[in-house]
Amino acid sequence: MTVPPALRKALAKVDAARQDRDEAELTQLRERVRELEAANDALGKAIGLLHTMSAHEPDATPPMSDPDDSSTGKTNSSPS
Repeated sequence: MTVPPALRKALAKVDAARQDRDEAELTQLRERVRELEAANDALGKAIGLLHTMSAHEPDATPPMSDPDDSSTGKTNSSPS
């Protein structure tokens, strides 16, 4: 089967256009991957920093005494 030169040329043009679109899309996808990897790296560093900061904090808040608590030995001395 013989393909006429005009059809061959048209098919080659369509193929070249498709290849150009595919290459442009691939370039965009690679750039997006770089952006996402950079964001992932930044988030990883932030999480690591938060872990480091939380490791230096006490586990629980110590109990606070209530200043109105009567069990602290306060007495009201009234003249009798």
